[in-house]
Amino acid sequence: MAWVQTAYWRNSETLFERALAVTAANPVAEHNLGSYLLGVPGRLPVAIAQYQKALRLQPDYTDARNNLAAAMRSRQQAEAIAQFEAALRLRPDYAEAHNNLGVALTQIPTRASEALAHFQAAVKLNPDYADARVNLGVALSQMPGHMADAIAELEAAYRLHPGPELRRTLETLRTGK
Repeated sequence: MAWVQTAYWRNSETLFERALAVTAANPVAEHNLGSYLLGVPGRLPVAIAQYQKALRLQPDYTDARNNLAAAMRSRQQAEAIAQFEAALRLRPDYAEAHNNLGVALTQIPTRASEALAHFQAAVKLNPDYADARVNLGVALSQMPGHMADAIAELEAAYRLHPGPELRRTLETLRTGK
């Protein structure tokens, strides 16, 4: 029996498609298939549809809502922001949704202070969240009088996840060049 099942597990797509074929109303499999398809070039519309199916089955599925919003962010900004906000209404302590909403809000100049507040919330909820610290540091660096705070956030991010690009950004901010 196990040998027969392995035929369905060539990759994540076939695994989750099989799970959906043999189970009814499976929001986790819909979400996971969407997450897999999100990384496959040209499959963004199908990934979005999978997340939407997961949410029709389970409207309070915050991971699906957050990932749907992240997938929509580049093409449907207003809807993405609404989805991030909905995820946060359901789960106010969701650091990833705070960070993702902050990223979406940075694209709207009049909402920069809201973006900053969401980055701060993400870092407060998860001090080891390097991406949120980077986003917070970058946002602070663009505000007059907050360069020291920006550098501190980027240094904290670098300690968590060192990399050459972040090191160069820090050097640029420290030297002003």
